[in-house]
Amino acid sequence: MSESANVLNISNKNAGNILLNEEIYSYPVKEPLIKEFVLLTLANKRLGLASTKNRKIVSGGGIKPWKQKGTGRARAGSTRSPLWKGGGTIFGPTNERNYKKDMPKKARKAAVKSALSHLLKEGRLVFIEDFELSNIKTKEMKSIFNNLGIKKGLLILPASNTDDKIIKSTRNLMDYKATCVNLLNIIDLLKYEKVIITVKANEELERNLVL
Repeated sequence: MSESANVLNISNKNAGNILLNEEIYSYPVKEPLIKEFVLLTLANKRLGLASTKNRKIVSGGGIKPWKQKGTGRARAGSTRSPLWKGGGTIFGPTNERNYKKDMPKKARKAAVKSALSHLLKEGRLVFIEDFELSNIKTKEMKSIFNNLGIKKGLLILPASNTDDKIIKSTRNLMDYKATCVNLLNIIDLLKYEKVIITVKANEELERNLVL
């Protein structure tokens, strides 16, 4: 049996009901799967910037510091040996390291379904009517979030929405973010106090996750 949820308008008044796909919103919450997807997302954002120089790269040391025999000291071929101060680094990090991870598409979808199911159970999902802004107005978007009683929230819009006035109007609001279904990531889905989904965005989200 499909679950239903209330739909609000931007004035926080009841605008009807919406049927939710039970394959998504009644999906069992699999925390290890969610964690794996979060770690994958963070790893794929990571840049391999840490880099050290080995004895081949570090400058200097082209001349033998003293003759091979007769000094009573240990043999040395270069002052850039890793044993010397200012020498190369042994097994240090290089910028060639790739931190990217992979995860099957089916498992990614399962992680997002788990997250949405978890949010619904916790009462952190808000469904609203589709709306538009006539102009780019940060103040107007702030007013909409205030009307909905949301102090920190993520607004999910349909990918088919070619008008980016809502996204641009939310950009300067520190505690809010607006994104489209096709750009949604698991970290944003979990870190905000409330997740607001428009009716059309929910239709696209369900279609993407069920197929």
